[in-house]
Amino acid sequence: MSRIGPVCRPAKRKGVRERHEVALRMKDLFDPFEATSDLPSISYGAMRELIMIRVKSSRLKVLQDEERHLTVETAHGLIGLRPGRNTEAAGYVGAVDEHWLFVLKNEVTQLMQRVMPEVAAEMRWSNGPKAGSLPPNFDFVTVREVTELGPNFLRVTLQGEDLSRHQDGSIHFRLVQPPAGGAPHWPTVAANGAVAWPEGDGAPHRPVYTARRIDHRTNTLIMDVYLHDGGRTSEWARGHLGTVGQRRVVGVLGPTGGGLLDADRVLMASDETGFPAAARLLESLPDTVTGELFLEAENGADCAYPISVPSGLKLTWLARASGDDLGRATLQALPHHTGSKIWFAGERAQAKTLREALKAAGRDAGDLRISGFWAKPAEGH
Repeated sequence: MSRIGPVCRPAKRKGVRERHEVALRMKDLFDPFEATSDLPSISYGAMRELIMIRVKSSRLKVLQDEERHLTVETAHGLIGLRPGRNTEAAGYVGAVDEHWLFVLKNEVTQLMQRVMPEVAAEMRWSNGPKAGSLPPNFDFVTVREVTELGPNFLRVTLQGEDLSRHQDGSIHFRLVQPPAGGAPHWPTVAANGAVAWPEGDGAPHRPVYTARRIDHRTNTLIMDVYLHDGGRTSEWARGHLGTVGQRRVVGVLGPTGGGLLDADRVLMASDETGFPAAARLLESLPDTVTGELFLEAENGADCAYPISVPSGLKLTWLARASGDDLGRATLQALPHHTGSKIWFAGERAQAKTLREALKAAGRDAGDLRISGFWAKPAEGH
């Protein structure tokens, strides 16, 4: 679930008129793009408690909480509970279009798969794409161009038929790459509404990337690939280097993840894996933004990745080869940023340590975006 707005306590009991106004607001926003799914073998109260835990941890806004009707607002639409047709409780989702409706169905079903897999397996949404079809948020694209971007990155331009879904509200996507030399196997919609990924020899590689730039006039999407040994996408991009007009088909599933930053003061930190996301976020910040930015690369600024930094941000380049450490630098800077929004992208253990430090300091979860994009191999491996 996505984070949006301040924590909202469950609404007090409303009168008939107020309930009618809430219903009209939701109908105006989301009808007819809404769906329900019976939730077998679970009570309404137990399911409500599960959702409210997520509401509090993700700072979601409760629009309605009464008479077996729970409606929660997220960045992508509405989720909640309704009376089931053949069960005590039914899951509910509502969105502005069919794409976001499917995204919410998938998110709710995946949540259930993690906590109650036996319930998730029996879920059946009231409308949606046919099981076995391609997900509505999946598009085929072709490689149009690959060029060098400094010594450590390649810029890949992908072209599709309609990339209008990819906007500022969610700036990430999954690049779905079939195995080299093998028959492609693409994701499908499962009977319970979740995305079903192929397994075995035909399973695609599906890393998450940032849409560095979108041109809706030409339906092109630009992504920047950090080159590192053993990276499947690195090798894939290298194989297209210097060519123009390639027709190799890959998939794009999304958009997904968080959107742009809305902040006047920030502390941002990233290694190479997060440079494309950092660059896009920095371009969206107001000219008056203040704060600090730490960028770590093997040899610091010599990586030559193009990033435009607002004048109010103090930029510090860190070089791993000289012993600099992104996690340590970020932790040391925290006391100077009690009022800043924090954005971090790097190694998972560093991200975990930073989250724990911010939690211990009582920082508002809504001001934090901490991501671990990769993990160091365990000792001996």
